Amino acid sequence: MKSYLDLIRQYGKVHQKKNRITVLCIAIAVFLVTAIFGMADMEIRAQTISQIKTNGNFHVMFKNIDNENAKLIGSRVDVAVSGWVQAISGDSGYTIQGKPLCIVGSEEAISKEMGLTVREGRYPQKPDEALLDKQALEQFSLSPGDRVSVTFPDGSPHHFTIVGTYDDFSSLKKADVHGLILAYDDRQQLVGKDAGKSRYFVQFKNSVNMRHAIDEIKANYHLADDQVSENTALLGMIGQSRDSYMMQLYMTAAVLFVLVLLAGVLMIASSFNMSVLERVQFFGLLRCLGASKAQVKKYVLLEGIRFSLKGIPIGLLTGTVIVWVACAFLKYVNPTYFSDMPLFGVSWLSLIAGTVVGFLTVILASLSPCQKAAKVSPLSAVTGNINQSNVPQSQTAVKITHTRVEIAMGIHNALASKKNILLMTGSFAISIILFLCFSVMVNFTYQAVKPLRPYTPDISVISGDNTISLDTNLFEKIKNNPEVKHAYGRMFAYGVPVASAQGDGTINLISYEKNQFGWAKKQLVNGDINEVENETDSVLIVHADDLHWKVGDTITLKLSSGEKNVKIAGILSVSPFDREPGAQTVICSEKTFAGLTGKQGYTIIDIQLVKGASEVAVSHMRSLITPQMQFSDQRQGNAEAKAAFYSFAIFIYGFLVIIASITVFNIINSMNTSVSGRMNQYGVMRAVGMSGKQLYRMVTAEAVTYAFCGCLAGCIFGLPLHRFLFNAVITSKWGLNWSPPISALAVIVGIALIATFLSVIGPAKKISKMDIVNVVNAQ
Repeated sequence: MKSYLDLIRQYGKVHQKKNRITVLCIAIAVFLVTAIFGMADMEIRAQTISQIKTNGNFHVMFKNIDNENAKLIGSRVDVAVSGWVQAISGDSGYTIQGKPLCIVGSEEAISKEMGLTVREGRYPQKPDEALLDKQALEQFSLSPGDRVSVTFPDGSPHHFTIVGTYDDFSSLKKADVHGLILAYDDRQQLVGKDAGKSRYFVQFKNSVNMRHAIDEIKANYHLADDQVSENTALLGMIGQSRDSYMMQLYMTAAVLFVLVLLAGVLMIASSFNMSVLERVQFFGLLRCLGASKAQVKKYVLLEGIRFSLKGIPIGLLTGTVIVWVACAFLKYVNPTYFSDMPLFGVSWLSLIAGTVVGFLTVILASLSPCQKAAKVSPLSAVTGNINQSNVPQSQTAVKITHTRVEIAMGIHNALASKKNILLMTGSFAISIILFLCFSVMVNFTYQAVKPLRPYTPDISVISGDNTISLDTNLFEKIKNNPEVKHAYGRMFAYGVPVASAQGDGTINLISYEKNQFGWAKKQLVNGDINEVENETDSVLIVHADDLHWKVGDTITLKLSSGEKNVKIAGILSVSPFDREPGAQTVICSEKTFAGLTGKQGYTIIDIQLVKGASEVAVSHMRSLITPQMQFSDQRQGNAEAKAAFYSFAIFIYGFLVIIASITVFNIINSMNTSVSGRMNQYGVMRAVGMSGKQLYRMVTAEAVTYAFCGCLAGCIFGLPLHRFLFNAVITSKWGLNWSPPISALAVIVGIALIATFLSVIGPAKKISKMDIVNVVNAQ
């Protein structure tokens, strides 16, 4: 052995089991940071893909600028792609074979960035060439090369040659509108409310300070604020948005970042500190052999770095694997939507964060033990009284007036040292705070990306004029299709005047059938749905801020056939329908609706298909409707919404699972290290007659004291922080009021308590089974 530092390697070989716990703590702390940062990075990538597919891959849009300024903007060195887009909505009067038509004139370069993918043929080059959506080609039996006639709002026909087709857009399919893509020409003779509104879209290069570039363009070309529109969502994903809400999200991310780092620091510091304290006598013996204080400090620091070199790679690898599993699951759930998600992507941000946290935390955690080890008296090491000098001493006797002696001693041991109780309380509290703060993102997920409800249809057939014009024969034909899982119709009567004891008003009367009543039971807050299903004079109402009715009230409907009275039998919390302020939503059975209005049929027929339904079945249903009806295909939009929700949910719930798992390990490890530090005390107690059961109760009392203090501290600091983040992320955007997160708090406190009782089993058994002499002399 050439140097005293070689003892680090030799000691590690002899005490591999002890060192393994410290290495494991470092690995788990690094895993926590790597997994959370990696999953956050991959979530940002997933949402960036989502935003690009939904809104287009552009950063800023300019309107009401001339071609000369547009060319100057597009020629900037910081601009990657730019181009003109002119869009005319489907309600502007353009039609193709009687169906509404959306017309878009776009330059080819920017059209690719706006989500247009040409699947067959080529992009149009001449004024009379066009791309047509795939759904239109199938519906009208067209193919590339055919000529189509487009009817303009003034009734004049214009002919275009179809040179190709492109992937369908979910918004067009839902609105039952077809899309015609033309090569952009500012001389194009298009008419309509949007015909003159061309927009110039710009995509910057990745390394550009986009906020500065936008400000510079506005100043150079004297553009007003209303001439510039940023792609807020996409800029937010890449951290370059100045939107006030995105700034609040950045602040939330910063708070969570600090909490994750703090959790890692506490975990490593607790374990490494106890590892050093258990070997203070060893460091005292080094001092006896002539080691200086500086040499002891250097020994402890290098030992910590050696632990890091083992633990950090393990943490980085396991954290990265977890990220890969999450990405693989996303690609499995929706391979089409997440085809661009890297399956084995490497998040350099997470690797750097994990490495920095591992090394920095160990170095910081080594400072205090270095000081303690360097201050050890050689005389204490020789006499063997080293442990007594390190055990927290209390100036008062244990009070046992109202409780068992072992329980009182357990509580006393927990509270004897301020530093120890702060460290243990912090271990519990940080887990609770972290869990509560990340649970805010669950609320954010459900608000930002609405998950699909049980009543969400795949396809809807809608009356063209929103009247009850869909006959029951059509409904039966659709319902009898073997590839239809559920078909349910609704009748609507809009703007029905009503009178009641609370005053006059207006309602939208809507019919439900059996399936819809079944789904509505989960939204019932008061009353009885069965009464509405079975009786012809009972209705449901939907809660609203301006609602003055209650269960049992009678309202009078002023219909064309005369006045009819109905009784309110129940109140729903929400419904699938939008409403205008002042117009209440009233729901009744089909039988009641027919009795009130005297009308038969449906305004809308919603269809849910069986899994894997064929396009042949969809085409057959489309063939049953007339041009006056709207065939709203929502499958693609539903798939996109489901994919976006899954991406959020997988990563957010993944965070919570990781935090909960780390909580269990952290609590168990903290108790193990605490018990190990008091091993000789427990041995003395065994020697003076304490039984194994008493010892177990004493250790349990100590653990429960830590848990109580930790849970209390976690609630005291976690709930205000949860409220702060909730108001910043949820209330400011959607207006929802904060309420205590009872379920999240119950989950994490329950996990902490279970982990607490589990944590005392091993140490208590270990002490009770050891020879008393060995326990007294244990290091």
